[in-house]
Amino acid sequence: MKPLSAAEIRARYLKFFEQNGHKIMASDSLVPANDPTLLFTGAGMNQFKDMFLGKGTLPWKRITTSQKCLRVPDLDNVGFTARHHTFFEMLGNFSFGDYFKKECISWIWSFFKDVCGIPAEQMVVTIYKDDDEAFEIWTKVVGLSPDKVFRFGEKENFWPAEAPSKGPNGPCGPCSEIYFDSKPGQPYPDKRGLESLPDDRFTEVGNCVFTQFDRQSDGSLKPLPQKNIDVGLGLERIAAVLQGAKNNFETELFRPYLDHVGQVTGVPYGRDGKRDIRMRRVADHVRAITFCIADGALPSNEGRGYVVRKILRRAARDGYELGLHRPFLFEMVDLVGKLMGDQYPEVRENAGQCRAVIKGEEENFLGVYRQGMARLDEFLASAKKPSGDQPTAGSGDFAFQLHDTYGFPIDITQKVMEERGHRLDEAGFETAMEAQRQRARASMVTSDAVFTASIAVKLRDAGKKPTTFVGYESRRAETTLSAIVGEGDVLLPRAASGQKVVLVAEATPFYAQGGGQVGDRGTVRTPTGEAGIANTTALDGFHLHHAVVTSGHVEAGQPATFAVDETARSATERNHTATHLLHAALKRVLGDHVAQAGSEVAPERLRFDYTQPEKPTAEQLQRVENEVNAQILQATDVQARVQKLDAARASGFVALFGEKYGEQVRTLQVGDFSKELCGGTHVRNSGNIGLFRITTETAVAAGTRRIEAVTGTVALDAARQERHLLQTLANNLKVAPAKVVDRVQELADELKKTRKDLEKALAPDLDVELAKIRGAATVHGGVHTVVYERPGLLPAYAQDLWKRAAKTMDPLVAVVLSPVDGEVHVAVGVSPSLHGKLKAGDLVKSLATLLGGGGGGKPEFAQGKGRDPGRLRDAAQAAIAALQAAGLRG
Repeated sequence: MKPLSAAEIRARYLKFFEQNGHKIMASDSLVPANDPTLLFTGAGMNQFKDMFLGKGTLPWKRITTSQKCLRVPDLDNVGFTARHHTFFEMLGNFSFGDYFKKECISWIWSFFKDVCGIPAEQMVVTIYKDDDEAFEIWTKVVGLSPDKVFRFGEKENFWPAEAPSKGPNGPCGPCSEIYFDSKPGQPYPDKRGLESLPDDRFTEVGNCVFTQFDRQSDGSLKPLPQKNIDVGLGLERIAAVLQGAKNNFETELFRPYLDHVGQVTGVPYGRDGKRDIRMRRVADHVRAITFCIADGALPSNEGRGYVVRKILRRAARDGYELGLHRPFLFEMVDLVGKLMGDQYPEVRENAGQCRAVIKGEEENFLGVYRQGMARLDEFLASAKKPSGDQPTAGSGDFAFQLHDTYGFPIDITQKVMEERGHRLDEAGFETAMEAQRQRARASMVTSDAVFTASIAVKLRDAGKKPTTFVGYESRRAETTLSAIVGEGDVLLPRAASGQKVVLVAEATPFYAQGGGQVGDRGTVRTPTGEAGIANTTALDGFHLHHAVVTSGHVEAGQPATFAVDETARSATERNHTATHLLHAALKRVLGDHVAQAGSEVAPERLRFDYTQPEKPTAEQLQRVENEVNAQILQATDVQARVQKLDAARASGFVALFGEKYGEQVRTLQVGDFSKELCGGTHVRNSGNIGLFRITTETAVAAGTRRIEAVTGTVALDAARQERHLLQTLANNLKVAPAKVVDRVQELADELKKTRKDLEKALAPDLDVELAKIRGAATVHGGVHTVVYERPGLLPAYAQDLWKRAAKTMDPLVAVVLSPVDGEVHVAVGVSPSLHGKLKAGDLVKSLATLLGGGGGGKPEFAQGKGRDPGRLRDAAQAAIAALQAAGLRG
């Protein structure tokens, strides 16, 4: 019988638990919503934290999902082992105060044995050492032989790991894991002293967490009033088991990536063990970065963006070492979509921006990689060669910085060092690496904040109902001030003048910040006072109005009038609809690869980030601006309606980059020009925008660019200001406004000619300068050296002077120090025969640093400059000392 594919395993799992009363829910985004404790979604249970606390609002007590996950603590193991991954899928079934151990264990066993067809003799299980209830279920209900049930301690079979002894406080419980036995019939390991099952024989395929305790500060485990079930199964591992693969990478989830890399490099997978490691890593990492970027986690230098960039650069480095000295990862995005797009359509829908971002990052990496080599060259040039078997001082920390910052291969660092007579401090490197691993693991450990109640939970506990938003129809609402939240998220009965609070109403016209649109501002009035609202946000169904009481006082439960700032809202709506038109125009002018990569819509201006590999031309930007204004002039009605997500996508509505949508979505359409999913507020007719003007276009990241623009009265004010500036300039130049450009060009040409004439007049007589250098030079051991101070000598002339001097005095070391306009230019030339003793780049760097600047260059000639002319004499003395230290001057 043909083994089950990963897609079939996933589908059968979800169907099995649906048949057992579970609601199938979609995977959450890799970027957790409203959860600052996590960089990435790392488990199926993450999106259900409030449900586990008994404070959630979902109507189901049984849920099943296939969750996309990302974990990075074991990043360095990816490719080396059979089962480590960054991105993976976790099949899960959850119970929130409903069924418990008996049903959970029975169903999981039935899934593996009856649905997947794994023979009972090829499965064993583990339980927590004190969990006699689970032991009874496994042996008496399921019917397992006791010798197939292994008891382990809190490190292996408790969640969170080691919680009973080390914490954190809060919900926790024992767990039971299911293992596939690849060597059935052989004796089981001796249970005496056994702390875990050997992974060369047993593969964990599932874990059932029984959340039944609440750990107290004294370490005691108090039974929870609501007992929960959290089951997680690794899809990749199950696929490998059922398909008889030696490791996860040889399943259909990964094999196409390996075949692709083998094809483009010319060396198929399986030919070389070391190359295979790199190919496996590429296969894992390209899935991870594609899913991250598709969910809106773009590469950057901090937070989750840093993690994405680090994974991407490691894969790019592996490609480089496999012989791919060009961008190649971006070409694999479509392969990710082909293999995963049926279950996760976002990787197909956002393929254009994924390709653009990844390609840009790869192009940058090639430069960074070469920069790493340059850094290594600099380090070795200044490092003292060790004696005997001693490592080069500081090489361990430096190698780690190269590895961590640039993704620079440690094996190349080691090889280059050995070739140049140095020795890598491997112990220092490993110490730095281990410290990094510990930091990564610590970041993934469950913290006390994981189950901390949010403001929304506290509001629901107080009996408050989620806010009804009426802002699409009205900008003013008569409602009830249902709650006042003070500092520390404490619910207050009242707030006095001057007090900063968060106000919650039963209904509100205030739009909450989201989808790139800023939150509304305005006022709220009650019978006893008034407050100014500076911003509005949302959390789990509640609109949170961030306010300051400006007069009197306000009380929870009072009738209140919430009024949006009309001027600000209207300006924001103009900018938001213009953003949609801009997006559509960019696609028409630049191509379908353009996709939104972020936005901010405020009353004053709009900002739109989009995927685009190269800078648009001025002509292209003008066409984009013209397209948008043409749509404004057509005065097309803007149509908004709510429909099912699948129907909206089928009708051509564009889902925005990184946004998460429910089953019902709001669509926004401007004729046949623009169709997007959007929950923001908009003008009723495109003509209401008035005028659209692009103000700036810049790059913000590799493959990502940014346009800022203004509309309406702001655009009109900008035009008036520019007209005023043009008229002022024309008056100063004494020409008509239409002649300003011609006059400015005439002045620029005159200035250029004047500068050339002045330069020529001030140019030094190099024959005279050469004679001075010859007169100032000293000879020691046949080597000519000179330290020459010459005010006003520009760098170009210094290089010409070196070339002339080198022809007449060989070998020669010349140092020229030239104060010019408050700076000191430094130039050093060293004849090639002397490079074993001194390099120009090294000496320039040290002298320029002494002068408060920097510089560098080749061993024969280098230049730099400093900003401290007061240390000119110090620099001259330092140059003489360096020549003496090199044995070139007496």
